[in-house]
Amino acid sequence: MKVQLLKIPSHLIVAGSSWLSKIIIAGVQLASISYLISILGEEKYAIFSLLTGLLVWCSAVDFGIGTGLQNYISECRAK
Repeated sequence: MKVQLLKIPSHLIVAGSSWLSKIIIAGVQLASISYLISILGEEKYAIFSLLTGLLVWCSAVDFGIGTGLQNYISECRAK
């Protein structure tokens, strides 16, 4: 008697591993938040969170200005 193995399509493996990694990352983030609050206290954690958020926001607001400026300067030099 031959046993037939069920083969899982590769796209389902990729999708499943993606969801699993997202769940693990969310768990680690929740654990790190509670750990930081216990170490820093609520007020210092709030300041840490605010400063981290501002730094991320400033990085995101760049909107590629550096790259655009570099392309513009290269274009002007080529003329």
